[in-house]
Amino acid sequence: MGAQVADGAGPIGTDNPPGLNRTGIAPFLDIRRYSSLKDADWTKEAAGLIPEGLATVCYPDFESTGVKTADCTGRVEHNRALNKDTEAARRSSRGNFQRATELAAQDIARQWKDFTAELIATYPDNGRGEQMICALTHDTPAVSCPRGR
Repeated sequence: MGAQVADGAGPIGTDNPPGLNRTGIAPFLDIRRYSSLKDADWTKEAAGLIPEGLATVCYPDFESTGVKTADCTGRVEHNRALNKDTEAARRSSRGNFQRATELAAQDIARQWKDFTAELIATYPDNGRGEQMICALTHDTPAVSCPRGR
């Protein structure tokens, strides 16, 4: 999120948003931090962490959203201007795809670490949290995951 840079093919605008060229994961997407806050407190704190110039996108196609087509007039469209989901996407050039996938992997690892820590803290008795983690990470949890201590 925010890892991309403009494609260099034309002027900055809704067809070529500037990008933030960030190298770290987005701190305002830390679910563990914000899950305990009231909406108003989360909004206030997160707003201070959202980088200036962050481009949010509009999805004009029914297929990707499952809802009525949006009016994206004057907005950055995902597929046309910001999509870097594959190496073939226009926005994937200039290292954008690589940075996006690296940051996504870092954020998934952070979220998994936080999730497992919460399971262990919430279900400490008889190793229940560890059992849950084992069940989520093994194809045959009945065989692979030991029962209680």
